[in-house]
Amino acid sequence: MRCPVMTIELSTLTLGGLLKRIGNFSMDTFEDRLILQKRIYLLQAFGLFLGYRFNWYIHGPYSPDLTREAFKLVPIFNQVRKVKFAKERSERKFDEYLRFLGRRKDDGDWLEQLACAHFLKAIYPEKTREEIITSVLIHETHFPRNQCEEAYDYLSEHCLIE
Repeated sequence: MRCPVMTIELSTLTLGGLLKRIGNFSMDTFEDRLILQKRIYLLQAFGLFLGYRFNWYIHGPYSPDLTREAFKLVPIFNQVRKVKFAKERSERKFDEYLRFLGRRKDDGDWLEQLACAHFLKAIYPEKTREEIITSVLIHETHFPRNQCEEAYDYLSEHCLIE
């Protein structure tokens, strides 16, 4: 009798290799999964498109495909090697993204505020700063206004929204 062979898609290995560079990957808790979603959403906002499509869900941008890939990654994550982008320009963008995340890369609320503001501004570019912040607060009522303002301004400082 043959043992079943587990095939791992290249996209899963690429995701894993990038997550190794970002650090602290887990799918154990809801917070872990939220952080994953927002990190990858923001990575793509930096112009490093990994192929994940995001829709608005309860906590902002969400990709079911990303969740599926990440769960496939869990049992093999320890064996995955870090990966680099082939193009130097993309590698510089990734370094910029890591600096953008900074020490708040594990702060789910912060990442959620950033991702929500960015997503809403991307689909409603005509909306003002105040309108976007109000929209985030309507969807995410547990966030303080000043933190949403800070997140919007942080995105603006990093040229991710106008």
